[in-house]
Amino acid sequence: MKTQIVLASASKYRAASLRRIGLKFTQHPAAIDETPDSQENAAELASRLAREKAQSLVAAHPNSVIIGCDQSGSCNGMLLHKPGNLEMAKHQLTRMSGQEAFFYTAMTMIVTENAEVQRISHDLDTTRLKLRPLTTLEIADYVATEQPIDCAGSFKIESLGITLFSEVATSDPSALEGISLIQLTSRLKDLGIRLGAT
Repeated sequence: MKTQIVLASASKYRAASLRRIGLKFTQHPAAIDETPDSQENAAELASRLAREKAQSLVAAHPNSVIIGCDQSGSCNGMLLHKPGNLEMAKHQLTRMSGQEAFFYTAMTMIVTENAEVQRISHDLDTTRLKLRPLTTLEIADYVATEQPIDCAGSFKIESLGITLFSEVATSDPSALEGISLIQLTSRLKDLGIRLGAT
């Protein structure tokens, strides 16, 4: 039996990650309010938004595997976000320069059958990063080159962004790209879904 897999995200980065493992899926962005609660830390924010994204598509996809993801970061108690423009990206990297940061990549998977939730799982990956001391020129050059305005933390770890760090500690190097492929693969295999199959 073919299983419809739905990615509850418009992210081109998450879509690229799923294609890397040969997964056939559709994308359906989740229309939810992503404003952080006043008392919410980065890990709690990512977890809540991943759950809400997946749950919001249950009615629209009554016989599916729905994947909701979110990622947030923190550095010295500051929430790290998608900067939205080049100036904010430079500002965020300046505040992170020489510091330790933590990124939390959350994934909620919901299996629906006849619009009923049959199974739900939640995973959270934590990555610790140490940024090099960065000069104003280094930051400006990096931001101008990669324009990471749609990336939490203002960097793209999969390309030139790796040069910003002196250390990255993680159980899954794919998680910083928006979804933990190790956790996803385990969940899909548990459901009997073949990966990389044509």
